[in-house]
Amino acid sequence: MGSFGGGDRGVLPPADFHATLTDADGVRVDVTHLTVGGDASLEGEIGRGKLRVPFDSIAEIKLEPVGQERDRVRAEVKLRGEQPVVLTLRGSATFYGQTPSGAYQIRARDLRAVDFAPK
Repeated sequence: MGSFGGGDRGVLPPADFHATLTDADGVRVDVTHLTVGGDASLEGEIGRGKLRVPFDSIAEIKLEPVGQERDRVRAEVKLRGEQPVVLTLRGSATFYGQTPSGAYQIRARDLRAVDFAPK
């Protein structure tokens, strides 16, 4: 993951989040050590402000393009035991994970869903 720029080289995030990532073509990839930009949280715009939601609180994320823009993605974040929240993410926000075959990365604009494994 460090070779992709997802955090310090060779250093895995402190918590090991497992998830299934589904891309725009329907391809599903199971990953461990999930991060976004090297962080174990999702940050996006809500109204005129920003919100950072820790992965511990997230059950799933559904993503879709905002109109014809490639730079913005609408993310419906289903929280564990709370009401969902809708964030607008940068399309270039990059999700990183580890697979048995090696490091995996995908941009938010190419994702359609992130399903976190139950804690």
